[in-house]
Amino acid sequence: MRILGIAGLVLALALVGYLVASYLQEGTKVQETLQTVPGSPGTGQAGQPVDLTKRGLDQRLAPVLDQERQRVQDANKAAGQ
Repeated sequence: MRILGIAGLVLALALVGYLVASYLQEGTKVQETLQTVPGSPGTGQAGQPVDLTKRGLDQRLAPVLDQERQRVQDANKAAGQ
């Protein structure tokens, strides 16, 4: 019985180790993806490092946010008529 308990403990530790390793690996993939966004405006070449500061993200998202603001204003105008 003691052997089964030790085997279960080793199996549980192996499972936890696998989950931690896969979580850490996924985190680095996300970070790499954010660091090199393909086709980002303002970079000379796709895959260049991207400015992840608030200012850099605001610059990259400004065109999308402007389009969305315009769409909302148009919807409000149409609803007001």
